[in-house]
Amino acid sequence: MSKIKDFLHIINDHKEYRRQVREVMELPAREAYFEKVEPSLPAQVKDYLSSQGIKLYSHQARCLKGARAGENIVLVTSTASGKTLAFNLPVMEALLEDPGATALYLYPMKALAYDQLKGIKEMEKGLRGDFKAAVYDGDTPRSQRGKIRQQSRIILSNPHAFHYYLSWHKLWQRFFRNLKYIVIDEGHWYRGIFGTNVAFFLRRLQRILHYYGADPQIIMASATMADPVEHAYKLTGKDFKLIQEDGSSKSKRTYLFWDAAKNPNLSPHLQTADLFARCVNLDMQTLCFTVSRKMAELTARWAGQAAEGISSYRAGYLPEDRRKLEKKLKEGELKGLASTNALELGVNIGGLDAVVIGGYPGTIASFHQRAGRAGRSGQEALILQLFYDNPLDGYILSHPNYLFREPVEQAVISLENEHILKRHLKCGAEELVLEEDERSWFGPGYQEGVRALVAEGDLKFHLGRGNKKRYYALGKGACFQVSLSSFDKDEYRLVCQESGELLEILNKRQAYMEAHPGAVFLHMTKPYRVTEFDEEKKVVKVKLLEEDYYTTVLSETSIKVEEILKEEQRGQVSLKYGRVMVTEKVWGYLLKKYDKVVKREEIDMEPLQFDTRAVWAELPLKGLKGDLAGGLHGAEHLLIGVTPLLAMCDRWDIGGVSMEEKSRGAIFIYDGFPGGIGISWRLFSHFHQLTERAVEIVEKCRCREGCPRCLMSPKCGNNNDPLDKRAALMILRNMMYSLKAFSPQGEDYKAL
Repeated sequence: MSKIKDFLHIINDHKEYRRQVREVMELPAREAYFEKVEPSLPAQVKDYLSSQGIKLYSHQARCLKGARAGENIVLVTSTASGKTLAFNLPVMEALLEDPGATALYLYPMKALAYDQLKGIKEMEKGLRGDFKAAVYDGDTPRSQRGKIRQQSRIILSNPHAFHYYLSWHKLWQRFFRNLKYIVIDEGHWYRGIFGTNVAFFLRRLQRILHYYGADPQIIMASATMADPVEHAYKLTGKDFKLIQEDGSSKSKRTYLFWDAAKNPNLSPHLQTADLFARCVNLDMQTLCFTVSRKMAELTARWAGQAAEGISSYRAGYLPEDRRKLEKKLKEGELKGLASTNALELGVNIGGLDAVVIGGYPGTIASFHQRAGRAGRSGQEALILQLFYDNPLDGYILSHPNYLFREPVEQAVISLENEHILKRHLKCGAEELVLEEDERSWFGPGYQEGVRALVAEGDLKFHLGRGNKKRYYALGKGACFQVSLSSFDKDEYRLVCQESGELLEILNKRQAYMEAHPGAVFLHMTKPYRVTEFDEEKKVVKVKLLEEDYYTTVLSETSIKVEEILKEEQRGQVSLKYGRVMVTEKVWGYLLKKYDKVVKREEIDMEPLQFDTRAVWAELPLKGLKGDLAGGLHGAEHLLIGVTPLLAMCDRWDIGGVSMEEKSRGAIFIYDGFPGGIGISWRLFSHFHQLTERAVEIVEKCRCREGCPRCLMSPKCGNNNDPLDKRAALMILRNMMYSLKAFSPQGEDYKAL
C-alpha cells in the first residue's frame, strides 16, 4: 500500500476526520508530448541533451523557435514542466554562437538565484562552455564583484539588489553592451507594490541598456495567470509571444479538500499542525504552507511535538539560516517544513511527497504553485488543502471545481502610482540625465512627475539644444531611499536581550503590528516577549519566553477622502474612486494560548498614516432593519474577503472601513500601500461582481448571526464587533441589484 493510501486509510478510519473531508479528487498521470527542433541545435547542445537523456517537450521546442525568431517570450506552464531548460536553451545557444554575448537572469528572491546557479553550472560544464556563470547580489563578497562584472557572461541576481547597481552602470559597460537576453523567472510574483516597483526598475534598466546600444530579448517564465501577455507588457513595456501549451508529463496527484469548521473543538491551525505531523510520521517529506509568519512558527512548534524532523521557514530569517534549512530538507535530514509563501517559488527542495496548505492561499495561481511543489521527482503526490473559517475559503469549499475550471486571476500592476514613479524618476536622473520627454520609458505621468520633483527641490533643469529641458538630480543615493517591496524605509532591529544577538530585521509596519510593546514574537518556533520598543533607535528587545503564548494585535482604522477621481451614480448606489488618507492606530493586543484568549491589554502607540487609493460605495439605509452599523461592518468584511477572487492579491494587501451617517452608509475598500497599487481601481469596474459573490456566500451560510465563514474577519482590529448578518445581507442585496441594473454596458475602463 502506498503512503498516500495509508494516509487516506487513516482518515477514513477516524470518525471525526472522516466527516471533515469534503472531497477527494484524483488527477491521473499524463504522458509527455515532444517536438523536434528545426534547424537542429548546435552539436554541443545536442550532445549535452543526449548525455542527460533529455528530449524536448513541445513548449521547450516552441520557446526556442520563438527566441530564434527574435521574439520576446512569456512562457506559462505548470510547475515542474521544465521552464528552466526552456529559457536556458536559447540563452546557451546565443552564448555559444557569439563569444562576447552576455545574459542576465532575474529572480524575485535570493534563494532562487543560488539554487538555479547549480543547474546552470552543470549545463555550462556539459556544454563545454566558458560562461563563468555567477550570482551577483548583496551576499556576493566585494573581492569577487569586479571579476564577475568583467568576466562573467551569465549573471544571476534579483531586482532588489540590481536596482542599487544601476547608478554604477559605468562599471557594467562590458556586460551591458553585449547583453542578448534578460530572463525573468517567476513572473507572476511581480504584482502589487513589488510588481509596480519592478516595472519601473526594468524600465530604468532598459533605458541604460539603450544608452549602451543594447536591446536584449526578454524571456519571462511564469505560473498560470490571467492575461500573461498584458502582464508582461506592463512589467517591461515590450510586446510578447505567449507559449502556454504544456507538453510535460505529470505524475498522479491526489487532492484532499478538508473543512476545518466541521471540528469546532480544535482550531484550524491545530488541525493543520496535526495533519502535517501525520504526513511526516508516514515518512512523507512534506511542505506545510501557513497563513502568516506567526503561524509558520506555531505550526512547526505544534507539529514538532508529534513528529521529528520538522522546522519552520519564512522570510525574515537571516540568509545563512534559510540556506541551512533548504540544504537539510534536500538531504533528507528534515522531513517537514512549515513555511509562509517564501517557499511557494521554484526553489528545488527535493522530492516532496506531500503539501499541506493551511487556509486557501488567496488565488488560484498560488494554490497551483503550492500544490506543484510535491511530486516534482515523478512520484505520486498528495495535496491536502484545509479550508478555514472565512468568506473566501467558504466560497472555494462550496465550489471546489473553481480551482480547476475558472480562469486565473489578473495580476495587478499600477504604473499610475505617482509616489512610485517619482521615486524611480529620482533614481533615473542620477543614472542618466533625464531629457524633456521620456514618456516612452516612464509612461504618461512623466511630465507631471518631473515638474513635481523640481518644485520639491529634488531635480533641477537646464535648457539644452532647441531649448529642451534636461533634468539633473540634486543629491545622491536616491536608490537607497527606495525599497522595491515596501514604501517603508525604516528598519527595526529585533535583538535578543540576553545574548545581544540580532534575530531579524523588520519594517515599520511589521514592528508595530507584530513586535509592539508586550507582543510575543515567534522566531525559529521559539516565543520571545517584547521587553523594550525603542522608536528613536529603531530597536526592539525581546526575551525568551518559556510558556507557549502568542499575541494578536488590536487596532482601529479611520479614513478621510482627499480627492474623488471617478464617480458614477448607479441607481441608489453612488460608486466612487479616489485618493484617501488612512490612519491605523494600534491600541492593544490579545494574549493567546492555542487560539484561546488568556488576557487583553491596552497600549499607546503613535498612529501610522498613509495616502492611498480607495473605492467606496455610498447608499441610503432608510427602511432597512437591524443594527445597520453591524450590517455595514459585516458587508465590508465580506467584500474584502472575496476581493482575491477578482484581483491577484492577498486579503492583507487591502483594508476597509465602513461608516453610517444621516441615514446613509458607506463602505470603503482601500489599497494597503501608499499611493495605491491598482486593486481598488480594478474593483471599481467590477464592483457588481464583487457584491454578487458576497451575496452568494451570505445566503448559503447556515449561521444565524454571522460567523467566520461569512461576516467575521481574521484581520478585524475591532474583534468583529459589531456584526449583523440580516442587515448585512439587505445592504449587499440592495447594492447588487442597483449596481447590476445600472452597470455601464460595454464600457472599457482604462487606467486614470
